Amino acid sequence: MRTLHFYALLLYFALLLFVGIVLMSPLAVFLSLPILWLIIFSEVLPFKPAKFNRKFSEKRYVEGNEVEFRYVVEGRGYYFIKDAMNIVRGYCRDKCVEKRKVTLDKFGKINFKEAWVYSEDVLGMQGYGSKVKDRGELRIYPKIEYIRKLKIKPRKTRSILGDYPSRMKGPGIEFTDIREYSPGDDMRFINWKATARRNKLMVNEYESERTGDTVILLDVRRFLKGAEEYEDLLNASVRAAATLATYLSRTRSRVGFVVLGNTVDWIYPTYGKRAMYLILDRLLHLRSEKISRLTFDYGKFIVSRFFPPNSFVILISPLLSWDIDDSIVELLAKGYDVLVISPTLIGGGEDVASKILKAEREVRLRRIRMYGRVVDWNIEYPLTSILKVMR
Repeated sequence: MRTLHFYALLLYFALLLFVGIVLMSPLAVFLSLPILWLIIFSEVLPFKPAKFNRKFSEKRYVEGNEVEFRYVVEGRGYYFIKDAMNIVRGYCRDKCVEKRKVTLDKFGKINFKEAWVYSEDVLGMQGYGSKVKDRGELRIYPKIEYIRKLKIKPRKTRSILGDYPSRMKGPGIEFTDIREYSPGDDMRFINWKATARRNKLMVNEYESERTGDTVILLDVRRFLKGAEEYEDLLNASVRAAATLATYLSRTRSRVGFVVLGNTVDWIYPTYGKRAMYLILDRLLHLRSEKISRLTFDYGKFIVSRFFPPNSFVILISPLLSWDIDDSIVELLAKGYDVLVISPTLIGGGEDVASKILKAEREVRLRRIRMYGRVVDWNIEYPLTSILKVMR
């Protein structure tokens, strides 16, 4: 494929030759000869269109991290490559390697579907450009804050060993009492100081640790069109859900997830890293670009239908829905233990509609505090600093 540079030189050669013949000017003919030799030389010069192979070390990253892309280019000449993340250009002799480092500023999923590849020979006479199919996926998870330990647990535990103290006596780390030794007791639990004082064998009793059910209920519905603070509240809510999901997966809890946006989505409770990655993957594309028409009753129904009573429900919501406080009271009445984390942005949104929503939110906060636990979270501060009061 000839480039514009080739046709421009060809036109320039033709003009000089034409002027030289018409005006019988040897100088014009002489000046056209180097251009002719350049055109002939470009015909015999080997040209190999560029091909590339992109590599990166991991498929999962956390926002704020830096990822290094490694492009292996095969070809001869200049090349230009544009994919979903980078623009790479340079000169290659048969094979070369280009590296690009990119800081991942926003969580989400990046799919590499196609790339534009253009290459030229050394003289710029021949060029070839095309769209090529590209394969690859990059998952950028929300930034996760480290939580060492929180005193949050379900009212009712399961029979499987976990990290939550239960009412059952057995092996554990939470000391509860000292009693007299009974045949069959583990010798490791003998309290020798108490035995010496009472002159009979005494053993320590511990609370047995079990697992429990925890549900993260995320409310990202949009109520104001074009509200400036909505994106900040959405991002903070998603990061809070990711932080709690990561922490709960370490406690060997059975973790479920419900999200309310323009639609309803949920994940049935499961354990460990599987639960964490399932929730993190659902958080990647949470957006509410239009006003949501869903009521909170949908979230209440999903929790009541698919998650057992006595589960621990962590609700992350700005509390802007008119029916949310009644639904929380109903969940409490059904035996669910509810913790409300309400993100807010102090000083954002000074229009009349925003002021009305904020006033209504304050009323809901006061009402919910009468029945359950509420954390009023200013998103300008880290979530961990707010949750310290629960430790």
